[in-house]
Amino acid sequence: MRKFLVAALVAGTLFPAHVFAADAPTAIPANGSRIEATNFYQVRMETFTVPTATSLISAVSGNKVFIGDRPSRTIWLASIGKSAITLERTIAVPDPLNKYHKSNSIIDMLATKTDLFVIAVDGVDSSSTACGGARIYDFSIANLDAKPKLLFTSSPCVHGEIFWDARLAINGDTLYIAGGNALAKNDDGTFPGPDSQDFIEGDKFPVTNYFGAVSAINIKTKKSTLIATGLRHLGGMYYDATRKVLWESENGPRGGDELNIIVKGKNYGWPQVTLGRPYEFLESPKGVKSNSIGKSEAPIYSWTPSISPSTVRKVPGTGEFSKYWNGDLLVGSLKGKQIRRLRISAKNTVMYDEPIYVGNRIRSFDILSDGRLLCATDEGTIVLLSDTQLVGTGEFPAKS
Repeated sequence: MRKFLVAALVAGTLFPAHVFAADAPTAIPANGSRIEATNFYQVRMETFTVPTATSLISAVSGNKVFIGDRPSRTIWLASIGKSAITLERTIAVPDPLNKYHKSNSIIDMLATKTDLFVIAVDGVDSSSTACGGARIYDFSIANLDAKPKLLFTSSPCVHGEIFWDARLAINGDTLYIAGGNALAKNDDGTFPGPDSQDFIEGDKFPVTNYFGAVSAINIKTKKSTLIATGLRHLGGMYYDATRKVLWESENGPRGGDELNIIVKGKNYGWPQVTLGRPYEFLESPKGVKSNSIGKSEAPIYSWTPSISPSTVRKVPGTGEFSKYWNGDLLVGSLKGKQIRRLRISAKNTVMYDEPIYVGNRIRSFDILSDGRLLCATDEGTIVLLSDTQLVGTGEFPAKS
């Protein structure tokens, strides 16, 4: 019950909890609305409270979306109306290996017109002989009741509890997965990347297709290929078919958040180098360079202070925000409670970075077919952004 109350207070309206049935469509009206001024649009932001503290969203064709809850591994198929969300049904993710393990979760989803790809984490205890890890399941949207195909399993096996994060992107028959470097010795991630030899205190990082790395998976053959290394804590990933580049955002330690273009064979530095520094202003561990990119691939753009970037998407050429934002990158922000709009040059550099204040920690978002933005937040709400088509002044720049 606390989740609903917190979400209601954030929206400024006391909203009674609904009774949600998995076998019957449930319409949820907006329980709060406000307008935020940006440089080109007056953006309407409507807030919805959903069954669980949702944190994952992926759009399908039309205004159909999948809404996922990380810890409960619950996925809803929903439709988005003008001012209401209708939850139509749930989708069953395969059961975890250990039902009560704290690592069990779904950590990203990606929907196309035909498939729903889901990354599910199965945690196991340190004494288990089973293999804990992240798995990608491929659901057929035409038959969501059918057993999903297993496309990918992370390696090496993990026993015990760690922090899991990963993001998906797609280009034709190639599905990309980027995993955070969670096999860390310390909280600041001081452990060599997957292509390193003996690096810190004689420790050697295991061969991996996931941790701190990007792998490309052929959807038809299920074959995966390691393409890049040196990543830290994943924020978002998006394949830009127009520019033919794979964008990736990630969180630095204290400062040094990054926007990267992933290139095959490149290393992006973590943890040997970072533009940030360790938390609590500690000295960098031996062999680790702060405020530096060294010989690693440099980010396209970096944020200091940190914004805690999340999802990356590109504004399409048609839809509600296409007139002024067409082709711009949108990056979610947890710490800033914003969406950042990045104008990208022909040479893939960032020309400017506009903060758009939403007021919630944006964990995930996607763009509907009509151009509206649908955001899932850490506060347990969904926020729908649309163009009011009003021309006026309002408050600008947005709150930071």
